Amino acid sequence: MLLATLAVCAHADIVRWLYDVDIAVASQAERQRAARTGLGQLLVRVTGLAELPPNPEIRTALREAENYYGRFEFWTERVARERAAASDDAASEAADAGETMFLRIHYEPATVLGLLRRAGLPVWSVDRPSVLAWIAIETDGARQIVSSGSTADLAAALQQQARRRGIELSVPSMDLTDLGVAPGVVWGRFWNPVEAASKRYRRDVIVLGRVAERADGSWVADWELRSTDDAKLIGRSEPGTVRTETATEAVVASVDFVADTLAERFAVGGRLDAIAVTIRGASTIAAYASVLDYLQSREYIERLDVKAVARDALTLKLHSRSSTAQLEELLSMGGSLAVVRGTGALGQPLELEWRGDG
Repeated sequence: MLLATLAVCAHADIVRWLYDVDIAVASQAERQRAARTGLGQLLVRVTGLAELPPNPEIRTALREAENYYGRFEFWTERVARERAAASDDAASEAADAGETMFLRIHYEPATVLGLLRRAGLPVWSVDRPSVLAWIAIETDGARQIVSSGSTADLAAALQQQARRRGIELSVPSMDLTDLGVAPGVVWGRFWNPVEAASKRYRRDVIVLGRVAERADGSWVADWELRSTDDAKLIGRSEPGTVRTETATEAVVASVDFVADTLAERFAVGGRLDAIAVTIRGASTIAAYASVLDYLQSREYIERLDVKAVARDALTLKLHSRSSTAQLEELLSMGGSLAVVRGTGALGQPLELEWRGDG
């Protein structure tokens, strides 16, 4: 299945805020408690798991959460809107005025990755497909598409859960350009008009969702996820399998479906193996350095060994817990590397071309 869908999300973006977690606090004295809560949320993001399994390494880390972050700041929504520095004084004044105060904690990637490797948990890279969610919601026989307009509360809940799971997710604006996509189009999963309307958003994958209220007041939902590159199906839930008590819970469930589907595909957590890779197109010392820096910054590569350097080729052994096919897809994300000869060429190393800087 993986081989059949290679390069579907080759234009994934870096989630730059992945290691930054915001926790609401009543006062600055709650930093220790917030650090534990934040580390738990971060580990969900980085592993791709909806819930962390019982694990002694993780339990110890949560008790010693201060060992896993390097900096923090207090801020409020007002301060953020005004682009003012979130100083202690500003945060305290805003909190006194009744405004919610947040603690933003930046956890150190290398330390967190070391923890996950000791714990034997998967790692999902900061290179992640961006998502555009078209969700049609039906109540009392009427349908509408979730957007920042009349359904702003649902859109906010959707994006809050997306941040919790580490996904760059947006909803359509439903402005004049989007009005050609009626709720019935999304409900019927007519992909052609949805794909046409989605091009301006420049997302890697599209999720079509249907959320409906039942006669007993409960809600049911189902989802379908496709690539924007070639419209290939990435994942689909069976109708009726998602049942919730509220519309918000049903809409939020779409994020978990997307995150679980993508993490199953991209999170790396198998046996550590050495995979032979040849990289062409880096013909200067600066280019070689750029290639090595790029590879060493990928979380799914634990170590690399340089085996040979020629004028037109750099031969490496990449130590990763991914399969060769999975590594091929991960390396092709972002556009810095392009596959020249893939995993289908049995007995030959994976061959790529460097298209990045340097």
